[in-house]
Amino acid sequence: MKRGEIGFTPELEEQQWGQASINLRLGFQFTTLRDNKNITVSVAEGISAVSNLGLWDTKEFKEADELGSRESYELKPNHFVLAKTYESIKIPTNLIARVEGRSTYARMGLSIHQTAPWVQPGWSGPLILEIANLGKITIKLTPLIDRPCQLTFFKLTCRVPDELAYGARPTDQFKDQSHPLDQKKKKARGSRLT
Repeated sequence: MKRGEIGFTPELEEQQWGQASINLRLGFQFTTLRDNKNITVSVAEGISAVSNLGLWDTKEFKEADELGSRESYELKPNHFVLAKTYESIKIPTNLIARVEGRSTYARMGLSIHQTAPWVQPGWSGPLILEIANLGKITIKLTPLIDRPCQLTFFKLTCRVPDELAYGARPTDQFKDQSHPLDQKKKKARGSRLT
């Protein structure tokens, strides 16, 4: 980090540092799937195939409401939400990172990252957390206060060539995303609805 190879924007706070990992804060954006019981989709073509179907709702919170109270997202049991990390991350091509949930949250039934825990060499941008409440009570998620996930870095034996770093290929859709459904533009072959 001192050499500028790994970057966090905004800068990390002292309490975010763990023994061998960094705890990331929740950002202000939460995106949920609407209840669409009569729709079946295929995501084989990627999220772009279903992003324009009106299946999602996004709420952007503020640090405090008009009365000065902190705003929180309430995740009910058996519900799922996509949430951005507050920090944007820059990873050099000689490292790979792994994002995982933290034990404190898991013990309440919160699954923080469903799949795809690897943050590839060359990545930049916030992380989108796939959060599911598998517990029996509603859990309040507060931007900047909650640090539900941790990021650990692994050194690669050799640097990934620039042409293979994340973001160099057309299939690397999520670099520098500002929303869970934002992607680099590519030809979409459409979605299949039944």
